[in-house]
Amino acid sequence: MRILVVDDSAFHRMSLLTALRELKNVSEVETASSGQEALRMLSRGRFDLVTLDIEMPGMDGFAVLRWIMANRPVPVLIVSDGAAQRSVMAALEFGAFEVMGKPSPRTGARDDWKVQLGRALETASQLRLEALQRRAGAEESSLPPSTSDPAEVRHPLSVEAGLGGLGAIAIASSTGGPPALRDLLRAFSPRPVVVAIAQHMPSPFTKSLATRLAATTGWDVREARDAEKVLPGQVVIAPGGLHLELLRSGGDVFTGVRDDGRGARWCPSGDLLLSSVASAFGTSSVGVVLTGMGNDGAEGSAHIVKAGGRVLLEGRETAVISGMPDAAHRRVPEAQRLPLPRLAEELCQFFPLGTLDGSV
Repeated sequence: MRILVVDDSAFHRMSLLTALRELKNVSEVETASSGQEALRMLSRGRFDLVTLDIEMPGMDGFAVLRWIMANRPVPVLIVSDGAAQRSVMAALEFGAFEVMGKPSPRTGARDDWKVQLGRALETASQLRLEALQRRAGAEESSLPPSTSDPAEVRHPLSVEAGLGGLGAIAIASSTGGPPALRDLLRAFSPRPVVVAIAQHMPSPFTKSLATRLAATTGWDVREARDAEKVLPGQVVIAPGGLHLELLRSGGDVFTGVRDDGRGARWCPSGDLLLSSVASAFGTSSVGVVLTGMGNDGAEGSAHIVKAGGRVLLEGRETAVISGMPDAAHRRVPEAQRLPLPRLAEELCQFFPLGTLDGSV
């Protein structure tokens, strides 16, 4: 694998260069200190992967990413710090396949970061680049990356009589997930249902993902905090590095956020989230497994079906990587497998549109 590292910081270029050279299947690593230099190098030769910083002087990462997707399509991994969270979310919509933070000098943290980097390279070798290009070309972005003013967010529905037969949707997603989540929630407008998401993404980027989805979908989206009450019309996202469950107490639903994954391979775990929704909502539970590598969500999907709920899986037509929905389909063959727009249509059939005054 031939890789180009693009970063204006000499320290971070060297950190990535050193780490990448230690990984198997990496044959060559070159570096560029600016967007302009990156474009010159990309024009001259072929690369299998580009690691890209967003915040750079002169030609920033967005300009480089747009050029790559239009002229030399190649998997782009965003490696950025927490200060660029909002920009990073927009970069995922422009065609980057994944995001990770910059290396930490803390003992132990750097080893974890190298493991994450190795997984990102494995992901890059399996993704469907044409799916990323389609999503990047379909919509540059509905919200400029620099804006801090979110779009109007509808308030959660008020159901005075308690949750009763209210349903819940648990979504597991990974590579390609943030744009897929945006498109799904846009087409499935706010209604009397609780939505919980386990998106494989490191801290602190999940908070920015919640802000971005709130600004672009009309849903009340927030990063989950432990023991918080969840109301109809709200979407809660598992914080990076922590697991999320939905728990029932009488007529109320609360979040459970913790670091104990009980042996789960992925964090946050889609399996844990879907299983908790199956337990809390039974026949009113819906599991959705979107694009991603691996098998997270497969076991949770089986729990949803066993509880009498429904499972929807993203089809290969739209998935950037179909590993997760493939695995879920093997575990639950009766689950519906549909392209992303059809998934939203099916959810609209499951949960009829209500109003903000609580009527259904």
